[in-house]
Formats: sequence, structure tokens, C-alpha cells
Amino acid sequence: MIARILIPLITLTAAAALAPSASAQFGREEVARPDAKELYADRAMKNGWYDDAMENYTNACNDKTRQKAVWARNCRKLADMYRMGKGTQQDYSRAGSLYEEACYDGRDAKSCRQQAYLKFEGVGSDKDLPDARKLYKQGCELDDQTSCGGYGSMLYRGQGGEMKRDEGKRYIQEACDAGDEWSCERARGFGLPDRKGL
Repeated sequence: MIARILIPLITLTAAAALAPSASAQFGREEVARPDAKELYADRAMKNGWYDDAMENYTNACNDKTRQKAVWARNCRKLADMYRMGKGTQQDYSRAGSLYEEACYDGRDAKSCRQQAYLKFEGVGSDKDLPDARKLYKQGCELDDQTSCGGYGSMLYRGQGGEMKRDEGKRYIQEACDAGDEWSCERARGFGLPDRKGL
């Protein structure tokens, strides 16, 4: 009788122990590591082999089957090439569309920040402060501290929308506290109270 109860219990326990956990069944969330082609493109960029870099970044940016973060990062690097005119004619419009796609579709914070700066300064087109503010906010929500400082600065000065000094101050000071030197410079420039890092 005891054997009849114990054998199914032991079998069930062993099966449970051997079954993969839920996270193992679905796989771990992958880290967005660069593959060999992206690493080569990065090296090509560093060495001035712009044709090779352009080809590899373009292929990676056109391939939306890749992990989203990897796809977006390659699109940003391609946008950087267009913005700087490396390996191609300088094209702010093309760079801007790549940055925006990588920012909003790919959730790449650095793309948001870069495009926000271009819109804020009016580089390659007219200034668009409301759009710059929106892009800085998106970058901040993706945890880019410089974007948080930029968004806070625009709130503090009322650029691209309603002036919200207290909220802007909070964004700037929190970004500075997190170690963003650009935000600390803004805080000092605005004469904000001393905080950690100022």
C-alpha cells in the first residue's frame, strides 16, 4: 500500500524537478549584444572604412527581424553617419528619420536625445521646440539622464510648451544626482540649490 502511494509521488516529484522553470521554457530576456557584423562595422567606422561601416549598418537597420534593441542601435549608428557626412553626403533629413524610428519604434534613448538636439537647434531644418521637448521626454522615460536634463531644462524655461519650473528643476537635479554632468551644468547655470554632484 505504501509502495503504491510512494512510487507515483516519487515519479511526480522527479518530473517536477526535471521540468524547466517558466523562465527557462520561454528563454531568458536576451542582452542586446552586437553580433560579428556590427562589431566589424564599429571597427570599420573607427578605422575610417566608411563604405564598409555604411553597408553593414544599413543591412542591420533594414533587417527588422533582429532583436529590437540591436536593430535600433544599428539604425542610430547609420543615422550618425548621415548626420556627420561620414561615407556619404551629409543628410540631416535622412539622419532625423532614422533617429525618430529608432527612438519611437526601437526605444533607443540615445536616438531620442540626438534627434531632440537636432530639433532644438534647428539643425538641417527649422527649430521645432515642441517636438524636441517630446523627444527629450521619450529619452528620459527610457532612462537616459541627459535627456532628462534636456527635458527638465525645457520645462524650466517654458520652451516648446508650458513653463513648469518646479518640475523642470526636479528633472535637472535628479539627472545631476544620477551623475549626468551636462545636467549639473544646467543646474549651476540656472542657480539651482546645491545637491549631490553640484
